[in-house]
Amino acid sequence: MKRSLSLLFTALIAHVLIAQQVDTLRSWVVNGDFELMDGKKLKRPGGIQYAKGWSSSTSKKVDLFSEDATVESTVSTPRNFVGEQTALSGKNYAGLRWWSYQNKEPRTYLQTKLKYKMKKDSLYCVRYYVSLADLSKYATNELGAYFSKVDIVKDEDASLTYEVKVPQVRTKIYDDMFSWQGVCGVYESTGNEEWMLIGNFQATEKTDNAKTKRPRGETRAQLFSAYYYIDNVEVYPVTDRRTCTCEQLKEVESEFIFSRRGVSAPNLTAAARVDKQVFYFKRFQRVLDGSMDAWVTEMVAAMKEDPAVKVSLIGHLDATEVDRIRMRPDLASLAKERAEALRDALLEGGIEASRITVSGLDGSTPVDTTGTEVGMSKNRRVEVDLAK
Repeated sequence: MKRSLSLLFTALIAHVLIAQQVDTLRSWVVNGDFELMDGKKLKRPGGIQYAKGWSSSTSKKVDLFSEDATVESTVSTPRNFVGEQTALSGKNYAGLRWWSYQNKEPRTYLQTKLKYKMKKDSLYCVRYYVSLADLSKYATNELGAYFSKVDIVKDEDASLTYEVKVPQVRTKIYDDMFSWQGVCGVYESTGNEEWMLIGNFQATEKTDNAKTKRPRGETRAQLFSAYYYIDNVEVYPVTDRRTCTCEQLKEVESEFIFSRRGVSAPNLTAAARVDKQVFYFKRFQRVLDGSMDAWVTEMVAAMKEDPAVKVSLIGHLDATEVDRIRMRPDLASLAKERAEALRDALLEGGIEASRITVSGLDGSTPVDTTGTEVGMSKNRRVEVDLAK
């Protein structure tokens, strides 16, 4: 029975992963996942023009992030000048400023020319995915797409104000810093549109926003703006509005981080509740994921209950991370940094530093050797052992 459930769960995750890939044959967007580059090496922000088919509509350029960029460039992935996130698919994604406090920083707008002109009265599914950057002090709504018959190029930093119809309702505030969230809607063509713009087209005073909490382990100063990573942009014809959904991303977290369920048995001793705990991470992630917060709280409570308990925190990598270190030496300390992230969370909870030791291993001790995405998600972990 357990094996059947495991196979079913693996199949579900495989379906989610497939759903997140851009269908290049179906989509009318050229290079919707930003993977096609013109060959130049990214060195600084504002490099969207290096992604084939993409440009900025105003003089403030859209940012492009790539795994191939060096950390020193500030536009690398997963870690960069606005946070830390892996690409939804491939190794590249773009970044937009959707809103800023008192409009002090200019918004940015992403633009591309579709493969074909739209037909009057025809329906098109518009879909892309966003993740709020870790250093954004605010989250916002009004994540919209606008379609035009001509390209729009402004020589100033001004905010663009157009009547946007996709999504039809833009009241949701996208505040998730850990997962990619789908933004989608159906557009009914007025005829011959062939340019798509993505951004905030609403007046600043009419754009809702909410303050956010900086992720645990992130020490850099927050930005007074709502900045989002964006990936996997698609536009394609549909005949039924109901087929254009983002539902397949409801389980997105399962792709990036192994999910933990339940709590420790209440009758265990404090030491037993601490021993053999495991904390999981997204690929290339250095900071603790928000989904682990409840387990951190339980571990802090157990260690406070028994002041004699000391722990050894051991960080681990998955096979992809081990392989990537050969090209990215900046990732060499990733396993230990994960253990340090858990240590910092315990210190923040009031546990003395003298009770904690940290270390990182090289990925040679996986708990799952299947090589599947689900299996590797179990290997991106920090294990807790009792120390003498």
